[in-house]
Amino acid sequence: MRSLFLYYKQINSFNIPFSLSIALLVLSERGSFSVFFFLPLLTVGFLLSLYLYQVRYANQYFFYYNLGLDKLKLIGFTFGINASIALVYFLIF
Repeated sequence: MRSLFLYYKQINSFNIPFSLSIALLVLSERGSFSVFFFLPLLTVGFLLSLYLYQVRYANQYFFYYNLGLDKLKLIGFTFGINASIALVYFLIF
């Protein structure tokens, strides 16, 4: 479980700054910050962060594979956590 959260933290180190920059750009155009933060967090930002992680840390997947975690499980877990956070936020607000 710790290794899943390590991967989650590494992926979101790319994803959150990208999503935040998109949300700030939309906010300057009088858009909704929360919608345009969580939307890229789940779509474009997520795909971009997966690509950047693949380019920069391609050998790290061997570490996770040796722990019994394949790429699909890692990506599914990360997307699931991000989707859960976004769902809870949109249900509350």
